[in-house]
Amino acid sequence: MRDSREQDKFVIRLPDGLRPEIAAVAYRNQRSMNGEIINRLERSLALELALDEKRKIINQLLNRIAELETKANE
Repeated sequence: MRDSREQDKFVIRLPDGLRPEIAAVAYRNQRSMNGEIINRLERSLALELALDEKRKIINQLLNRIAELETKANE
């Protein structure tokens, strides 16, 4: 892992009240606020990828069902 001084930095403006919420959750999870935000971003991106894959599978299954229904009605 790179030294924190060499890592990409990004300034973010938080809506009122969000900073203390993040701080409280980070404390409960024994992380820094930065660590909590990074963890949540990584989880969010991973979940989005998984959801996209599931949607593809569902669409394939729906298409296959439609094909089978068409064949059954011939």
